[in-house]
Amino acid sequence: MNKTININLANVFFHIDEDAFRQLDQYLKAIESYLANEESRDEILQDIEARIAELFTESQAHKDQVITMKQVQDMIKIMGEPEAYKIDDDEDTATSASRPRRSRKLYRDLDHNYLGGVSSGLHHYLGLNTLLIRFIWIISAFFSFGATVAIYIILWIAIPAAKTTSQKLDMQGEPVNLTNIEKKVKESYSKFADRVGDIDYDKYGQQTKSGVNQFFEGLGEVLKAIGLFISKFLGIILLIISSLALVGLVIFFFSFGTLSIFELGDFNQMEFFSLGAPYWTQVALFFLVAAIPFFYLMVLSLKLLFRNLKSLGKITHITLVGIWILCIIIISTLAIKREMEVSVDTEFVEVNSLVFQENDTVRIRMNTNLLYTDDFNKSRSQKIVKDEDDNSRLFSTNVNVNFRTSNDDELKVRVTKKGFGSTESIAREEAALVDYDYTEDGSTLKLDNYFLTTPEFKEQNVRVDVTVYIPEDRIVYLDKSLMRFSRIRNFKSSDYNTYLGYTDNVWKPLDNKTKTDSISTNN
Repeated sequence: MNKTININLANVFFHIDEDAFRQLDQYLKAIESYLANEESRDEILQDIEARIAELFTESQAHKDQVITMKQVQDMIKIMGEPEAYKIDDDEDTATSASRPRRSRKLYRDLDHNYLGGVSSGLHHYLGLNTLLIRFIWIISAFFSFGATVAIYIILWIAIPAAKTTSQKLDMQGEPVNLTNIEKKVKESYSKFADRVGDIDYDKYGQQTKSGVNQFFEGLGEVLKAIGLFISKFLGIILLIISSLALVGLVIFFFSFGTLSIFELGDFNQMEFFSLGAPYWTQVALFFLVAAIPFFYLMVLSLKLLFRNLKSLGKITHITLVGIWILCIIIISTLAIKREMEVSVDTEFVEVNSLVFQENDTVRIRMNTNLLYTDDFNKSRSQKIVKDEDDNSRLFSTNVNVNFRTSNDDELKVRVTKKGFGSTESIAREEAALVDYDYTEDGSTLKLDNYFLTTPEFKEQNVRVDVTVYIPEDRIVYLDKSLMRFSRIRNFKSSDYNTYLGYTDNVWKPLDNKTKTDSISTNN
């Protein structure tokens, strides 16, 4: 039984057995001894430890798994032995062309960035010239009306930056081993040392004051240019949006306005026109409410593009704002009035008893009328149809079917029609005008899956609730057409088209192949 040791590699904790720890410790000490004379030794060791931590993490099935000798040996095979990786710059340059490359990973390159390093990162990943990629970004920004800018920002946020040496090697498709880690760190260290060594400190000290002033002056000019560009660009975008919106609103006004004035179209099907006022009035109100803000948006865009553009006069401002506020008040008043007209709801109830033989199986199904629809599904949407006498009727399939246990031996059907109005009496009259029917055909009860009423009740959410009261111990066969309309809890599609017993509001399947557990219904 081996002991387990806790170690910390690059701020990542691992559990490792004792033999594997000895092997890892010897490996790291060998690397440290090999790098003893290197100025950048600490940076190289940090990156090597970070890469080892990555390899151990990738090899773990879960975070608490103990690192074994095999995992350490696999890591050494990937990283390489220290003595096998003496860096010879001449030899490395000569053989770099023949060295196999790994697949690259997408990172942002912060060492060669202008903004977020997205373009230089795509250069490594795609192999395209960085200048070409940046040129594509700039050109597409104009032709996409700013969409490319949003894409660049999203990529800036989504793509991680290559900060560690391992990430930079992954970005370039280079193997992450001792040789490349050491080489990469040395290059970075050498560049930093060269930059520091090239500084003329005396000259720099003499130019500091004037340089700072020039920097801030240049920065101000750059910010001013950027602000001007953004304002012009934003002006173009706002001008396009406002112009297209105003053109669309004008088309809406003249098309719907003309149709409504001359009654050339039926607007009953459109939820947009539901304020209870003449359609042409609603068209004008909605047009003004939407058009005036877009008109101001267009004026703002023109001011951004043309600084010398004159402002609208005070009288024009007062008139436009007054018209807009007046339209808002009228629309709000009509909406409140419309809501008050349906603020009271009431029910109109009809109850009938049906005669079935005691030994008959009661079959219950939904019935539709092909004159109005061939769809058997339930929907809360409504439409205007023509009945047999060519009269306009409001058609709806908003029908709910419930089941209850009867308190006697009679099968009863209770139809509840729900209506809305400004008063209870008006709501009751509207509910009474709902036409709903069902038929008894032998031992089959056919419930209509729709109802009809007058078109004036459109958008009032009129509905019909049907409750079937079933005597105890009767055998019932529920047709699958009930599936969309019934309100039985825990009923699956396979529970339909089967023979059921019904006692105390509980279904008892009689076909053991279909169902073995009882299914309860709503109370």
